[in-house]
Parts: sequence; structure tokens; C-alpha cells
Amino acid sequence: MDENKLKKIALVVVTICVMILSGFGFYTVNKDKSTQEIVQEGIKELKEYITTYKMSEEEIKELPSTEIKEQTEEQENATEQATTETEGFELQGEIAYEGDKARNWDVELGDYKGLTYYSQIDNRWSNKMYSSVGDRSQTIGTSGCGPTSAAMVVTACKGAITPDKMSDLFVKYGYRSANNGTYWSAFRAIADEFDIDYTETYNLDTVVNLLKNNYYVVASCGNGLFTNGGHFIVLTGIEGNTISVFDPYLYAGKFNTSTRRGKATVNGNTVYVTVDNFRNYANAKGFFCYKHDGEVKANNTQPVVTSTYTRYVNAKIGLNVRNTPNGARIGGLVNGTQVTVAETSGNWSRIVSPINGWVSSNYLANKLTSSTVGDFQTVGTYKLKRNCYLYSNQNLTGVRYSYLANTVVTVLQNVNSRVDKIKVNKTGRIAYIDKSNYANTTTNVSKNTVGQGKLLRACSLYSNSNLTGTRYSYLENTYVIVLQNVNANVDKIRVVRTGRIAYVNKNNYK
Repeated sequence: MDENKLKKIALVVVTICVMILSGFGFYTVNKDKSTQEIVQEGIKELKEYITTYKMSEEEIKELPSTEIKEQTEEQENATEQATTETEGFELQGEIAYEGDKARNWDVELGDYKGLTYYSQIDNRWSNKMYSSVGDRSQTIGTSGCGPTSAAMVVTACKGAITPDKMSDLFVKYGYRSANNGTYWSAFRAIADEFDIDYTETYNLDTVVNLLKNNYYVVASCGNGLFTNGGHFIVLTGIEGNTISVFDPYLYAGKFNTSTRRGKATVNGNTVYVTVDNFRNYANAKGFFCYKHDGEVKANNTQPVVTSTYTRYVNAKIGLNVRNTPNGARIGGLVNGTQVTVAETSGNWSRIVSPINGWVSSNYLANKLTSSTVGDFQTVGTYKLKRNCYLYSNQNLTGVRYSYLANTVVTVLQNVNSRVDKIKVNKTGRIAYIDKSNYANTTTNVSKNTVGQGKLLRACSLYSNSNLTGTRYSYLENTYVIVLQNVNANVDKIRVVRTGRIAYVNKNNYK
């Protein structure tokens, strides 16, 4: 309902009420106020009423994002970073804010109120377009930390609203910038529209005091602990000297990297960081603070599932595997070994592949580099230079197979600096080999690029590995992640913006 309709309704209501209530002292109380002032107060009362709908128990249960997904730093870096305010950027946001004051948002909330975690990369809305210029590559997953943070605040303070609905509101009312995420003024508009007591500050000490006095705080962070560019997060509370954080772009292993490790811990969907570490590493530029009644319950009826993620051993003399953090040694891994991490505890990581146990996180790298794997990192076709053994296990144990010199094999995977997973071309047997057994001559050899990010030329991608089937056309500079080196000519890739899995001719990389 627009403001003019509200004024007409309020004017009629107020006029009738003045006539009816004058005998009860209403006129005496308001005799010094103009009709316009009384009307405006009536409009304010009407605006404070928020339309809600009844939610079922199942709808409430399904509200939170319950999966902490696997992502990579390359994917994080490919997201559109929310810009910290500059004079010009702030001016555009203020123009939207001033223009919006004359309107009421067309919004309805669920009647459930509770502290609810939303992830911007939740499959329910991650691919929904969030753009003021019709750019379908701008999605909630790539640039929606602003509306996702706002949805968490409103759901906790007033009633349930999801990030996809909030993103529509931000676009509709002018709070989505063309290329730099969400304007800061959107968070002032949230306080106005949903009638939440609000304050704004640049001072972390003020924020700490507000957290202790029933406030939720949206923080705009620059390059640092929570982002490599710009990002909005929600500070949900403080216990002693530790701040609890809902990060809308939380993914498995995000804080188990060399630059973030030891500065924050994660339990389920919540990041915990000390005040000092937040001050020193978060690079927070501004804080938007919302009062709540202190009685907000957490919507945590559903368990949070954290995906496993990949790391690589970065220890030239090898890495011990232990039965518990700092416990007894139960095995070892050579430099460059790919491992699957299931959880962390302090500075330790529990791995479930290629062996179950705990390893020091200090010796795990995010990706293969020349220092972890060495220069011999190739996928292709080779001849064996001598009679040798292949093995059923990647640590060169298990069933042993004898093969003659000049047997042709194709490398499927570089397991580590010493071992490859291969296929015997003639028989199709899959096994593992010591790399020293290759002949010097190779055919169709290509460098292992699994995990790397690539830019495409304008080209077609295909649904089948032999470059047939459904064909997808992509523009120049589309960013993809290499998932598998299928052969010397073809890679299996994932398009970062859309998540599409397809196959590409390697000649199409820039």
C-alpha cells in the first residue's frame, strides 16, 4: 500500500476517532497538535504493524541453511566483492535511501521469530539473480552477502524472511549497486521498514558493548579474516572475550588456510573469533546495529552437516598421521599427498582419506604447488622403461602386478610426488606406480591442472567427455575450475558462476 492511500485511510480513521474520543479527553491531550501531525502519528502506527502469515512447524524447521558446503579459495575469489563505502558509492546509496523514505515496502513476514542461519550459497537460492542491471551472472551466491545478512537480522528480530525475498526487495527499492554488491544504506532502510531500534558506528569497542546489551550487528569487512575483498557478516553475540559470527559465505575449510588458520574456529554454522583477532584481522569498516529483546531463541532443530574438503601434504620429509590430536603415530604421508579433511580441532585436522587419523594442519596446503609436488606433475600416456611392479594401493602395497618394459599406461591422477594412479592401456587394469619406472619418451602428455582456475575464450562446452552431446555456448573470460584432466585434449570443468559441469577442449583456455 502506498503512502497516499495510507494518508487517506489514516485521515478518515483519525477524524472519526477525534469525534468519538473527544468526550474521553483525547482532544484535550492532542489540542496543541495539527491535524497533519495527528495523521502522521496515525500513519506511523499503521507502518509499525507488519503483515505476517502463519508458518507450519515444517516450514520453521526448514528455514535455516544446514549444509556447510565445500568451496575453494578460487571460487571465493570469483565472487563479486561488496565494496566498502567511498564517497561516491555512499552518495548513490543515500540517493536510494532518501528516495525510499516516501514508500512502504510490499513485504510479508512469516510469524516465526528466531536466530536463523542463512547461507548465500544454499542451493535454494544461490543461483537466483541478484542484479540491478539484469546481469544473470550476478546471483545471491556470488554477491548476496548483503541481503542474506539482512534476512538473518529481520528473521531474528521481527519475523521470517529468506535471502531470496530480501534480495528482491533490495533490487526493487534501489539498494543493489550495479557492480559492487549492496549499498550500506540498505541496512538503515531495514531498521526503518521493520521498525527496529538501530545505531551505526565505526568503533569496535562500541560494538562489543552493544553485543552485550542485546544487539545484532552487521559488519562490513574488507580484505582480511572473512574475505579477500569485501563482505557483510552478522555478529550474533559475545561470550567473555569471544564474538560469535554468522558468515553468509561460510564453507568447509574456509578458516583452515595458511592466512586464516588459528585466528578463528568454527562449530557447525557459527564462527568464533576473539575480540583482539577480530580487531586485528577482520578489517571491519562499519557496523550496523539492531536491538532485540534478548529472548530470541535459536532455530537449531536441524543438524548442521559440514562437507569434507581437499588439502595436500606440504612437508618435504613427510607428515605423521596420529590416532588423536598430538597422539600416537599410526602412519605417515609423503609430500604432495591429497587428503580429505572431515573436521578440525584447534590446529589439527582429522583426515578420512587416504588413511583415517589426525595430522597437523600446519602442513596442509590448499592446492598442489611445485613445492608440494615437484616439477614432475603430468597426466598423459607413457611407456614403462623397465620390468616393474604395479600395486593395488596408492602407498605401493597390496596386490602386486608384474609388467614388462614398454607396456603402455595412461596416467589418471598424480597422487603425490612419487606415485601415480594409472590405467594399463591394453587390459584396462587400474593400479598405482612408482613414477621412476616411466620411460623418458611420452605421447600426448599434458600438465596436471586439477583444481586450477581458468579463463575461457568464447567457445562451446559439452555434456560428454568426447566433446559430443549437449553443447553450451560461453562468452570470453568465463571463469571455470578444472575438475579432471580427462586426456591430453579434454578437461572436465565446473563453471564458477552457474555451477554447470561440462567438458572443454583445452585449446579454449586463454
